[in-house]
Amino acid sequence: MQVDRLLARLILLALAAVPGVASAQEAIATAPTEPVELFRAVCMGGTARLTRGMAEPATFAMLPLPAQRAIGISTASTATAADALKTPAPAAAEVPNSIYRIAGGNTYLFVPKAGTATGTLAESCLVLWIGNGDDYLAARKIVLPSEDKVPLYVRPESKPDRATFTAASFGTTQYALATFGGWIALRSYTPPPSDPEKAN
Repeated sequence: MQVDRLLARLILLALAAVPGVASAQEAIATAPTEPVELFRAVCMGGTARLTRGMAEPATFAMLPLPAQRAIGISTASTATAADALKTPAPAAAEVPNSIYRIAGGNTYLFVPKAGTATGTLAESCLVLWIGNGDDYLAARKIVLPSEDKVPLYVRPESKPDRATFTAASFGTTQYALATFGGWIALRSYTPPPSDPEKAN
């Protein structure tokens, strides 16, 4: 799914929070508040409505450092988890995404800010939360759906309370799952198509 289409849908859905506009959007389901289901609905499905009662604007600066580190690790472009875990937290300027705190808790949705040329995170859809083992394993199944077929000694670290990094690509979409200090960041990113004019 192209980031521009996702962004356009989310903008339409944000309008649903405006009185009088919501009736036109009733066919679209309200986004779930559980983090993995929220990721599936918004970052994979692209059609979920955020209402004022469930989502409030937030800023990157509001997040504690472990949460920021989990976000930074999720954007690592390295092939090894050991190198990815060295990735620092991004600077606030590198996070132009619209951020929403979900249901007044410790779950945050990062909506892509397409066309901002500030890097991978700007074009990413991300859900961040303080998790438990069940949430982490459900998120891991998105990134590694066939993990059960991989021998245990080959599988990446799977302790959500530690710093971990796992990534995979499916078609043109890249998925990353990172943890740091109890925070879990689940990210999807579709790189913009390469410009054939620049290739020549």
